[in-house]
Amino acid sequence: MKKLFQLFIAAAVVSALAMTWSANLQAAGKHPVVATNNDLKGPNTISIFKFNGTILTGRGTGPTGGKGIGGGFPGLNRMAFGGTSSVLCVFVSDAGSNDIAAFKTVNKVITKVGNYTDPQGSGKTQGIGLVVDSTYLLAAYTTSKNLGAWQIQSDCTLTFLANFNTPFAIAGMRVTPNGKTLIVGYGPGVKKVDSFSLATTGLTEHGPYPATSGASGVDITKDSAYAIFGDTTKSKTEVEIYPIHADGTLGKRRHFGGKGSLGGGIGSSNVWLSVDEKFLFVSNTSSKQVTSLGFTEKPLGLSYISITSVRNPSQIASVAQVGTLFATGNGQYIVLAEDGSPNSFVAVLKINADGSTTEISGSPFSNGEGRGLQSFLIGPGRPF
Repeated sequence: MKKLFQLFIAAAVVSALAMTWSANLQAAGKHPVVATNNDLKGPNTISIFKFNGTILTGRGTGPTGGKGIGGGFPGLNRMAFGGTSSVLCVFVSDAGSNDIAAFKTVNKVITKVGNYTDPQGSGKTQGIGLVVDSTYLLAAYTTSKNLGAWQIQSDCTLTFLANFNTPFAIAGMRVTPNGKTLIVGYGPGVKKVDSFSLATTGLTEHGPYPATSGASGVDITKDSAYAIFGDTTKSKTEVEIYPIHADGTLGKRRHFGGKGSLGGGIGSSNVWLSVDEKFLFVSNTSSKQVTSLGFTEKPLGLSYISITSVRNPSQIASVAQVGTLFATGNGQYIVLAEDGSPNSFVAVLKINADGSTTEISGSPFSNGEGRGLQSFLIGPGRPF
């Protein structure tokens, strides 16, 4: 998928007036690109940023053809990409109009191919989450509480396959790197997580399983052995880790934090492992901070390193998705989605050698759009 996203960012200058996006950016490497789903309450847009080593520069904004809701579950990713080495597909959810916007990239030109709806699916309350596994797209609808399954065609159009009801609204989800299992969190007030085996014949649910708190955003270790959940709570940083068995079931959870042992950040809706898996970064949704934790898989453990308060807090309602900017080492920088007013922002923080973070000069970077930014895609992206 790394090479696929390189193709996307090579064509990532957006024309706000046309549905074909001209390409004049170089492929990724030293200059990764961040694409945001702005999730505006009204006509929705995507914004493109390019990182040149010292600053994140806006490269344009364009319409999705649908409508957003201006927020929702902060742990729910609203963008995904798939396709082949010759045709890259980019998918963006529009929760306000209950559709998925699909784009294709061929020969460095991005073209809108359509907006697709699930006859059962509605995400107007908290958003529509997206994940891709091989040639399938899964969409989590938070109002109708179902998963919609789509076949991704060679031209990036979508063919609807089936609906799968879920016991609760999904607040965060991710597919294991080995492509075998879908892991989901059901968010605040539910105290449950779930796992589904993935097959061409459909989904097989194994849970739900108990959680200590509001398990939401999830990350998964490179070897597909552990699911790491960030908890959406009003308490201090909480993380829950579950073993993933070969059959897709989840083992006994380990609970970390909650009373200050992982620092003083409030709300922990998103988590992200560094590329080398030495650190876990937590997006503290309510306190507008990022917590750095040391991570070990053998033995399984987390340890507090530091916490960073973001700049410009008076213009930020909350922070959401976090991710590493480069695909090597520890990732070098992290990117943070900031839901703000009158504009939302993308923050960039340098990862120091000890795992602590420092916000770079000029950050945060405005998307020039309104409230709603929760999620993004990064290219070339982490390898798992």
